[in-house]
Amino acid sequence: MSGTDIERPDLEALGWDELVARKRKLSSELKTLTDRIVELDRNHSHKVGGEIRDQRSILDGMTDRQKQLRGEIDSGNAALLAVSEKISQSKNFLSLMEARLPAEKEEDLQETIKKNQALVDSKDYKSEREKNEILSRVKDASMKQEAIKAVRTIREQMGLLTQESTNINSSIMRLNEERDSIRVKASEINRALDGLYDSKRKMAGERDSSLTEYDELARQFDAINARLDAMAEMRRKQREEYGHGLPSDALFKAIETARKKLQSGEKLSFDELKLLYGEKD
Repeated sequence: MSGTDIERPDLEALGWDELVARKRKLSSELKTLTDRIVELDRNHSHKVGGEIRDQRSILDGMTDRQKQLRGEIDSGNAALLAVSEKISQSKNFLSLMEARLPAEKEEDLQETIKKNQALVDSKDYKSEREKNEILSRVKDASMKQEAIKAVRTIREQMGLLTQESTNINSSIMRLNEERDSIRVKASEINRALDGLYDSKRKMAGERDSSLTEYDELARQFDAINARLDAMAEMRRKQREEYGHGLPSDALFKAIETARKKLQSGEKLSFDELKLLYGEKD
């Protein structure tokens, strides 16, 4: 029942018993509306408000985590770029050095250095020229050996850099997966919040409608009380002046009819004037 559908009977056309019955009906309807408004305020509205607060809190936490993830992903991408540049530099170095690597094995070069250095140390040479030739062989073998070591070191570093790149990529993938998961959950929460806000608006509208209906019923209730009070007073006068000979409410209805005729400008009979005059005394 809405406020626009509330029945508004002509109270002046109702007798005492009809008014009392109407009052009881309105009292029951007012209680039902009161219970409904209290239920909306205490239960539904409070429950929905609590759910909204809980969901908003979860969503705020997700938003903070998303910001953190963006920072971690950006840092990971920066680190990955730095490692990729180092790998590229190492590849360039290897491509240059591997083309110049000696055919000899490192062990053979080490043996050459050892033997020729022993000749120098023991001065087992016949002339300064022979000595310089021996030193030249030591220097040449040493340079070739250092080149082999440098290539080996770069290769080892490349292996470490490649593993580091793999680890960073894996970390970024996990962070992206977590971010995507949070986005899905956040979208679900936003849909749930839309439903909760819609429910809250509907409850607010229902409460406003119930309050409007309550106010209208309360006005009718007050009007009936006023009518019953007036009829009770008239009954008292009726008993004092005429006894109990008239039917219930007959004198009251006759006076109401005379008053309506007077208000509309109709001509009143002597008896009707007497009733109105007597009412005012």
